[in-house]
Amino acid sequence: MSANHDQVFVRTFLVVLGSLVAFTVVIMAIAAIITDDPAEGSYEEQRAQRIQDNTQPVFQVVTDPDAVQQVAMADTAGGDSGPAKSGPEVYSGLCAGCHDAGVAGAPKADDSGAWQARYEKGLETLYQHSINGFNAMPAKGGDPSLSDEEVEAAVRHMLGEAGIEVEQAESDEAAAAVEAGSA
Repeated sequence: MSANHDQVFVRTFLVVLGSLVAFTVVIMAIAAIITDDPAEGSYEEQRAQRIQDNTQPVFQVVTDPDAVQQVAMADTAGGDSGPAKSGPEVYSGLCAGCHDAGVAGAPKADDSGAWQARYEKGLETLYQHSINGFNAMPAKGGDPSLSDEEVEAAVRHMLGEAGIEVEQAESDEAAAAVEAGSA
């Protein structure tokens, strides 16, 4: 009886094991069909592309003088920085972090007394301090991708928030003086 019992157990065990293997193969085939999108290429192609994208060098050494000149010209042309930001955009995206709370002595945007004292030193001085940095404020508020004009627009916006109206002619003269000083 024991030999017959062992044969039944082995046979049942092999049937269950075979069923589980068959079930696993069917599930893997269904998963492969579902996840393999012919429009995007095979999984292996996608994987190879991700590996290639993730292993690109961060920097390249350019030794060709013509290529170096082209890169330098693209950098001075401004690259593809996109459209210029307005004063309120620059303020809300960058300047508000410090000027709304008065961090490290930054004048609050609505503090007309603090801004009036700075404005009396000259609009050119305000522009210079904003562009080049002053005391705890980093140059261009810490965003070197901003153009001088965008920083100046943010300064005019903050002055306007403090109730100080800057005439366009005065603003243009100060911008010209800043340009002359940085050239």
